[in-house]
Amino acid sequence: MTLHAGSGSPVPDPGQLKQAGDIKALIRLLNSPDPAVQWHAAEALGTCGEAAVPPLLEALRSRAVPVRLGAIEALGTIRDQRAAGPLIAVLDHDPSVEVRWAAVQALGGIGSSDAMPVLVPLLRDPDRYLRYGAATTLGRLGWRPEEAEANAYLLIALQDWDAVRHLGAAATRPLRDMFRDKDPATRERIAAVLGQIGDPSAQSACLATLKDRDPRVRWRAVLASMNCGLAAHDLPIMVAARERGGPNPAAAALLNFLFLGIGYNYIGKWWGFPVFMTYLSILVLAQLALGPFLPYLIAYPVTAVLGIHTYYLAERMSDL
Repeated sequence: MTLHAGSGSPVPDPGQLKQAGDIKALIRLLNSPDPAVQWHAAEALGTCGEAAVPPLLEALRSRAVPVRLGAIEALGTIRDQRAAGPLIAVLDHDPSVEVRWAAVQALGGIGSSDAMPVLVPLLRDPDRYLRYGAATTLGRLGWRPEEAEANAYLLIALQDWDAVRHLGAAATRPLRDMFRDKDPATRERIAAVLGQIGDPSAQSACLATLKDRDPRVRWRAVLASMNCGLAAHDLPIMVAARERGGPNPAAAALLNFLFLGIGYNYIGKWWGFPVFMTYLSILVLAQLALGPFLPYLIAYPVTAVLGIHTYYLAERMSDL
């Protein structure tokens, strides 16, 4: 059987390459533009046994993310202890979250206890996938938290919110720490659990949830705020202190003043760029007729008025 890449061109069959023992060719297929080819190549490499380990470890240095991902998947299937150290190093320096997540899973398959000191800090990572992967892998390795706070981080990573709530005040600090999660749904759950715990010392954490940029998180925080000891009459000013979303009105006005049309484009108006091109064409023609400076003196009063117009448009669009 011959596989075909996304463009329709034939590529070598991973099964045939495996039978021929051409491990390097299989590794090259990991960088195919077709995800199906990548998957078949990784699957074939995972059945090549110990002979594939050295070239797969070398592939961990590749600049291509699919190659590193496929190599890690294969190493996790082979489960050779020689891969434990390099995979731990991947957790320390690889810039790709997906690659580090795959390394966490592979270390769980290999079963190396040497990974525990690196995995435990990942329970506090701002990325929920890494946290969850670290938590499940630590469970496979037999790790158990010795303190209530460490247990709270573990349960948050597993998103076992009922168990986190039953920890009570011991979970307040970890919940406040993990509110920096990038996922709004996770921050919303944290706000809800803080309210359910009702720890008076959680006021600062509840304040942070009230200032979240996501409206769903803020609403959940408002519902939970009373149990945190916050007074209802203080909520409006706390919510008003949040970071604003939407386009910056001053930036929109300045762009339209200097480059008429770009300010409109900045705030999402599709016709902003055609306006800019028209303005630029008129300006060039005017410079040819009147010289380099006079057209600007004529144009700036007009663009100033339109800059003010853009300011108010952007202000209405911003998160007020």
